[in-house]
Parts: sequence; structure tokens; C-alpha cells
Amino acid sequence: MADKRISRVPAAPMLELDLKYEPEYRGEVKQHWNVTFAHQKKISVYGKRIMARVIDQIRDNDYQLRDFYQLHISSILEGTDIEPETAYSKIKGALYELADVKWEFESIEKKEWYFRHLLDTTREQRVGYKDGIITILLNPQLAPYLVKAAHFSKFPLHGYMNLKSWYSMRFFEILAAWQDKGYWEVPVEEYRQYMDCWYEYDKRGQVKKGKTGNPLMKYPNTMLLIANTMKEPEKELAGTDFEFTFTPIYETTRPTRGRKKIIRFRFELKKGPTLKDIPASWLENAATGSIIARLRDWKVTDANIVKYAPILKQEGALELLKAWELKNRSNRHIDDKLRYCNAAFVRAGKQALEDAKQAKIDAKNEAAEAKLIVQQALNL
Repeated sequence: MADKRISRVPAAPMLELDLKYEPEYRGEVKQHWNVTFAHQKKISVYGKRIMARVIDQIRDNDYQLRDFYQLHISSILEGTDIEPETAYSKIKGALYELADVKWEFESIEKKEWYFRHLLDTTREQRVGYKDGIITILLNPQLAPYLVKAAHFSKFPLHGYMNLKSWYSMRFFEILAAWQDKGYWEVPVEEYRQYMDCWYEYDKRGQVKKGKTGNPLMKYPNTMLLIANTMKEPEKELAGTDFEFTFTPIYETTRPTRGRKKIIRFRFELKKGPTLKDIPASWLENAATGSIIARLRDWKVTDANIVKYAPILKQEGALELLKAWELKNRSNRHIDDKLRYCNAAFVRAGKQALEDAKQAKIDAKNEAAEAKLIVQQALNL
């Protein structure tokens, strides 16, 4: 009797999955608001990390997407305890997920709807993995949302790539978009859609219904929704720029008896809104006003002053100014102040942020160690 098992067609050579270029990252994801606030399907954190590393490679001066994007597996696994031997299955699973991701577009009046797949698997160049290298082909029809986006939000990769929960990643992205306002307030129904806790759909895109005929929904109870989607982000984002406090907003009147319903969620950033302009108080202060004037003379932009001066403090800014003056008096004259001084200022600011975070971690560890010593002493 003939063997009815399906035989595999011999695979074509996969040499095109070898590394073709060395990825360069700017440490920041810049994406269209429509992407940030899309009704995203919940996937693994590895899928989110892959996409973040891909978008991080798109430059402000790019006019089109690359034919393909590549990245080292190490850039996806950093900060995790995943062994290289078991990483293959994680990456394979993430690529399966991304291959199924569709971006949906619908008109406000709901008279037009269409979708685009995220990845392009139709070309000879392949989406795949080989010898530690991941290759991604983005659908070129999505270029308007990824290249030269007119309305976009930005968030840093530092902190984002170490998150272990998809919900934490979504909070990170969305709160970054509202950082200039200092809070995010959203109706419960919209929040459900942002967190993929809306109606469940079948393969034909139709809403699933339960035995009672009511639509099926993930975490239908609001308290369950809060417990399952906010607890991890609240914990993981503590100590970051996007640490938040949560306040439920109840309906003001209720037509029937019973408890008032939660109708909105409000998330307040503990750090408050991000400054866009240099505050007048900084300029009016004799010490800081003088430093700002000197930084401006060296072509440091107001945006960078607002962002990094508070962490560098007066001492750090004065140290940079002194270094630039010495360099300018040497035979290594600074020809392009705008480029050189801004790069140095940002680099010093980021290093100061890292040092402050490490100091906070060290202090926390020392406090824990001291507490343990006291407990041991009391038990004697």
C-alpha cells in the first residue's frame, strides 16, 4: 500500500538569509500615530522586539523602505534568561505571529474597510532566520506609516526591550505618545481595543457569540480587565519615565439601581508632562540663564537643553562648555558646532541618565542588604 504521508518538497537554498549588512540602531522607535493607536493583536514580546528593532533602523532621511531588514538574534534576547539553544523556537514562533499580523483600516462612517499584511512573503528574498540572523521584509504598501510619517510618536528602546509583558509594551508606547500632556484618559471601550480585549472574532472576521447569544469578549468584567492588563505594566514601568498612577472614572448618574459603572480610565505619568520649551524661570535665573545662553552660542538646541540639562545639572553643562572652549583653542577646532556640540551634549545626558539609574539600583541593593543584616541580627 502506498505511503499516504505527505512528503516534503526539498527546500530551496536559503543563502539569501545570510547577513547582508550590519544593522545600525539609533535607540529610538518613531512610528505613525495610527500604528501606536491601532487595534493591535496580542503577540509575544519577541515579535514586538523584532518589530521595534526593525523600525529603529528606519532613518529620518529615508524615502522608502529597504528591500529587507536584518538583525542579530542577540539584539532580541538581551536582558532575558533565554539560552541560545532554545532561542530558535522563540524566534520561529515570533515570525509565525508576525506573518499573520494584519493592519486594518476603516473609514469613520464605517463604509469602507480593508487590511494590509505587515510582512511581505511574496518575493524571492525571504522572511526567516539563519545562523543567528533574522531577516524581515515589510509590506511596501505600509511605507506611508513608517517612512516620513507626518503624525508620529517616539519612544526610546532603552527600557522597552527588557519588558516581559505585551501589555507593558503597549503602555510604554501609548504613554510615550501622551508624554507631552502628562496623562492618558481613555473610555473603557477604546482601552479594550488598544489592549486586544475587545470582541473575539472567528476566521471570517465575524464576532463570536456565547450560548446566550451575547458577543464573547476577553475579560468581560471591568475589574478582571484591570487586574489582567494593568498590574504587570504598573510593576514593570515603575522607576521609568512612564511610571504611572491609575484612576477609574465612574459615571456621574445611573439610570437604575446598583453600583456606578467605570466608564473611563485615567493614567497619570508620575514625572508629569514633558517640557517642550525652556521655562522662563530657567532663563530668568542668573546662573542657569547664563549657562543656557552659552549653550545656545555653541548651537545646542533648545529641545536638547530641555531634555538633558536637568539630569546633567549645572556642573555637567559647565564641564562640557569648558571642554568645548579648550578644544576650540587647540589645533582640533570645532568646525560644525551644531552637529558636534549637540551630539556631545546628548551623549553626556544619556550617560548621566544611565549613571543615575545604576545609582538607584545600587542604593536599592544596599538597602536590601542592610535590611537582611538587621533581620539576621534580630534572629540571633
